[in-house]
Parts: sequence; structure tokens; C-alpha cells
Amino acid sequence: MNQTFLIARFGRLLRKYFTDNRGQLLANAGLLIGGLFVASVFAYQGSPGAVTEMRTVLFFVLGWSCWYVFAVQQINVLNHKERAMNYLMQPASQFEKLVLIWLVSGVGFVLVFTSVFALSDSVGVWFVNHRDWSPEQLAMIEGQGSLFTIKPFFVDSHTGNVPVQLWAFSALLHAFTMAFALVVRRYTLPLVAVIAFALLIFSYLGNNALLHMLTGSGRISSVSPFAQATAQSPVNLYDYRTIVLPQPLSNQLRYAGGIIAVILLYVTAYVRLKEREV
Repeated sequence: MNQTFLIARFGRLLRKYFTDNRGQLLANAGLLIGGLFVASVFAYQGSPGAVTEMRTVLFFVLGWSCWYVFAVQQINVLNHKERAMNYLMQPASQFEKLVLIWLVSGVGFVLVFTSVFALSDSVGVWFVNHRDWSPEQLAMIEGQGSLFTIKPFFVDSHTGNVPVQLWAFSALLHAFTMAFALVVRRYTLPLVAVIAFALLIFSYLGNNALLHMLTGSGRISSVSPFAQATAQSPVNLYDYRTIVLPQPLSNQLRYAGGIIAVILLYVTAYVRLKEREV
């Protein structure tokens, strides 16, 4: 018998998990729907152009926050001795138990959040597109060069213009949360957030320090590794130049670095779980 992963055994583990945590999961779903509804009431009140910008912020900021809290909540079962013992002693492999948490807190949350957001967005889009604008509002919208109608978020061409860093951070968020939530046993929710911000600041400062060292200039900066850099002219303080890595090398480095980081974080989570084997 396969001791690492067996579909039938994993199915029983998954069914037991949903049975034991049904109330909590339904409560979380209700809070998500309620929070998204309240936030949407404010986000879809402006002009079509403002709504397009606001719902992008809503999708990422609210999505990241809820995803982080939900993931930590699900992983915290392994940070309490009695609850961890009950979970780890179930008749399944450690790999299956980690995959279960990954599936529920990762894929499960993404599917639920995007579905709820798409439904909420469709209602908001209908409201904006069928709204009666006053002459002053129409003049303002026309002056801004905005369209009078908008499309749903996931089919809007504006969505494709979202900075790549936001999608990259989304891809890293769950792997990072799983790894460090298993490393930090106490005060997990605030401490992992502090570690995340500290690493972001260290990454920014370290990346710019490396750029200064490589170029010999203290007037160059970049938001993230392998991203475009902005250099200030040594002659004219108001003259800036943008420096980018050649394609496709730039994207290859970004994707390779991101994939390696995600793999290492998930491996770290698995190793930490193995250490708690009872």
C-alpha cells in the first residue's frame, strides 16, 4: 500500500476535516461575504474610472488580508499540542495531512474568494452601468476621459495591467504563511505578519544596496529584485532614466526565483510538520 498518498485515504481525511470544522468554515464564509458586501458598498459608489481602480485595491488588499488570517487559522491547529496530537494521529500520512491544509487554506480559499468576489463585482458592475448620473457627474466623468460603462473585473482589460508584483506577492503569500506559521508556534498571527514586513523591507534595502554596489551610484533604486530600476542623472537632478533587464532574461529570472522560493517554502512547511510527528 502507498504510504505517502492514497486517494481513498485522503478522501476520508478530507471528509472528516469538513465534518469536524463545518461550523467554523461556514462562519468564515459568512464573514467573508459580509465583509466583501460592506466594502463593495463603498467601492462602487464613485465614477466608472474610480470604481475600476478601487475594485483592484479591494480584490488584492481584502483578499490578502482574509487569505492570511484564514490560512493562519487553519495551520494553527498544528501549533496547539492537544489539537495537533488529535490531528497528527489520524490514519493518514504526514504528506496527506499537509496537502489537506494546503488544499483547504490555499486552493479552497482562492476558489471561494474569487467566486464571491465575482458575484459581488457583477452586482456592482450592474449598479454602475445602470446608474442615473447627474449632469455635473457626467461632465466630470467625461472630463476624466473615463468610459460610462465598465466590464466585470475578470474580463476587464484593465485587470491585465495590474502590476506583476501584486500577482507575484499573491503567489508567494500562501507558501510563506504555511512555512512561517509552522515555524512560529506562539502569537502566530501578529509575528508572521511582522516577519513578512521585515523581509520585504530587508529585500528592498538589500536589493538597492546591491544595485549601488554594482553600478557605483547611490542614485539608483528598484522596488524589487530583477525589476526595472530608476536612476537619477548625476548632472540634472530632475532627469531620470529607467533601466530594465533585456527580455526574455528578465522574466525568466523572475519566474525562476519565484518558483524556487515557493518550492523551498512548501518544503520548509513539510519538514516542520515531519518534526512534529507523534
